[in-house]
Amino acid sequence: MNRTKRPSCLLSMIAVAALSTAPIAAQPGEGLYRWIAPAAAEQIAADTTIVPEGKGSIFAPAMTAGADEPNVLVFAGETRVATGKTGQRIVVDPGSYEVRIGSGTANQMVSVPAVVTAGEVTTLEATWSGLLVQVVDTQNIPLRSTYEIIRAEDREVMGTGFGADTLQGETLRTWLLEPGLYRIVRSGETFRARKDFATAFLPQGGLVHFKLVLDPDSGDFRGAGVVSAEEVGMKAAESDSKWAHSLTASGALSFGETTDVVGRPNQSSMAGTVFLDSYSTYENGPHRLTNIFEIEQGFLRVDPDQGKSLPTQQTQDRLREDLLYTRYLNERWGPYVRFGLLTNVFEAETLATEPITIAYNRLNGSRELVNVAANGQYSTADAFGSLRVREGFGINVRLLRNERATINWRGGVGLRQNLFSNAFVVSDLAATPELDLFEIDDFSQEGLETTLLANVTLANRLSYLGDLEVFADVDDTGNPTIDWRNTLSYRLSRYLSLDFTYDLLDFPQVSSETQIRRSLLLRASFDLL
Repeated sequence: MNRTKRPSCLLSMIAVAALSTAPIAAQPGEGLYRWIAPAAAEQIAADTTIVPEGKGSIFAPAMTAGADEPNVLVFAGETRVATGKTGQRIVVDPGSYEVRIGSGTANQMVSVPAVVTAGEVTTLEATWSGLLVQVVDTQNIPLRSTYEIIRAEDREVMGTGFGADTLQGETLRTWLLEPGLYRIVRSGETFRARKDFATAFLPQGGLVHFKLVLDPDSGDFRGAGVVSAEEVGMKAAESDSKWAHSLTASGALSFGETTDVVGRPNQSSMAGTVFLDSYSTYENGPHRLTNIFEIEQGFLRVDPDQGKSLPTQQTQDRLREDLLYTRYLNERWGPYVRFGLLTNVFEAETLATEPITIAYNRLNGSRELVNVAANGQYSTADAFGSLRVREGFGINVRLLRNERATINWRGGVGLRQNLFSNAFVVSDLAATPELDLFEIDDFSQEGLETTLLANVTLANRLSYLGDLEVFADVDDTGNPTIDWRNTLSYRLSRYLSLDFTYDLLDFPQVSSETQIRRSLLLRASFDLL
């Protein structure tokens, strides 16, 4: 334990940071047990917690990030007087305290005595150990599967751990435990398990990086052991690269044919969908940048034995780009700026099942009539003909983040540019025999935006991803735009998942009808990075 004088100005804060390097337990700088976080002195210098006059503070250094580590509990006798995070000052009155640090229940934590003096920072020596467990399959793809940790000394269960999908920006939770030998077992197993277990020794003051390889179908252990920080996808403080990338390609294909089936026409059909998803993150201290690029294309082709083949129909056509930068002021919130766009890649066409006359009502007042034969197609938008560009800035808040769920909220000021090229919306007029389509004009919007994003693990293989965005135009506050995207995914195997998507768009400035898109896909996914 080391005590340093609380700074009263910027110069004294720098002096405190320098003094804090002396007998504090140093971060292991080399080898397998190095910390992800910088040294304790640097953490103190970066902490902006205000300590009022007459108070003191307790500082427990973080091995990874305070947001990913268990809370620090401060007791005076049997009474808890404060709760805080590693890597941040915990403000208390002068006096003697028992500080409990670690995972599990309060009596399973490491107990550290601390004496606090007014105007001083009491820095705790890291007498505990850290453990990061990355769960992957045999192809080294992160899994959100479970495991349990048991302390070998007394065979006490420390808790259940969960993997994290680090390729999608999730972070591993850090175990803080008493130094010693631990057994990692399959969820539900006991200390006496003769298979599906591994052991790890945790040295005092060290951070152990552990990789657990599971069979994603059966949950059986395929391998386990202590590895370097880089091998579990973590970056130590001295790492040059702050980027992480993932690239996933998915596809679904169906083929059907009927021949001489009673009540069914002789025909063949083929349908398919391809999906490309690129996700990149940049993290450097409080700075976090995420970039999402998605492109989805689907088609359907029907070929009857008699007559002409139907035109190939586009069932999915979507290109999305989202760029979000947040400068976190603390572990939970900070200001953000964003840019996004959503558009179609190919010309949009609609199939006519019978002869029909289309009336194109253009913005210049002209009315063009086009005759379309049965099983022909008529155009409703050019390639990239429906382009929605979005910018915004405001506050980004992490409402919830644990092993099962991540929920974020954003709110602020938004700008929208809605650009159309030969894009039409159906608004049929009863007084005319033709099907009336009206051209959409470009328009811009300024208003307030709010977004709620959720990523929830409902069961071992079942997950939900939701994105609800509401935008209120200051010139049209009674008609907000509601964009709600939902995906329910059931993982069948390493490569296969059954995905149900439900997208709802209420865009009253363009159409009075709520636009709904539903799909159920058996999707095969392959990670390219």
